[in-house]
Amino acid sequence: MRALNLHCNIDENLFSLTIFLTRLLSGLTLIYVAAGCLLFYREFLYNATALGLPLPVPLGIGVLVAELFLALLLILGWFTRAAAASSVVCTLGAGVIFFAADVNKIYVALILLLITALLPAVMLGPGKISLDYKHAVRRAQKTFRG
Repeated sequence: MRALNLHCNIDENLFSLTIFLTRLLSGLTLIYVAAGCLLFYREFLYNATALGLPLPVPLGIGVLVAELFLALLLILGWFTRAAAASSVVCTLGAGVIFFAADVNKIYVALILLLITALLPAVMLGPGKISLDYKHAVRRAQKTFRG
């Protein structure tokens, strides 16, 4: 039997656009979640205290500020893989605090959707429409100068 030599041709520009849109929508979702927690900050911090977390107010505020910062990094495409992986952890933490560790099915479904949306950025990188790519190009051009 003859071996087939099939290749998957991927348009790199469309791939980069897809990754950018995924990063953008995921980042906007993270901003939405953090803004929702900030709008209900009393309940959020009360739940952090009720869960018995150490230093509940600084920890709660820290999780929300980290989530906003990671969303910005994700949208800009700077430290994309680390930002995407860390944002899943921050969103899990913010959700556990917001729902007072009462995990409901809708929250689990939303976290799974967020992980699914962030997985390409974690595994495949940021694509061409990102600060990571622009930084890599500058670094490569600096290395190969005469």
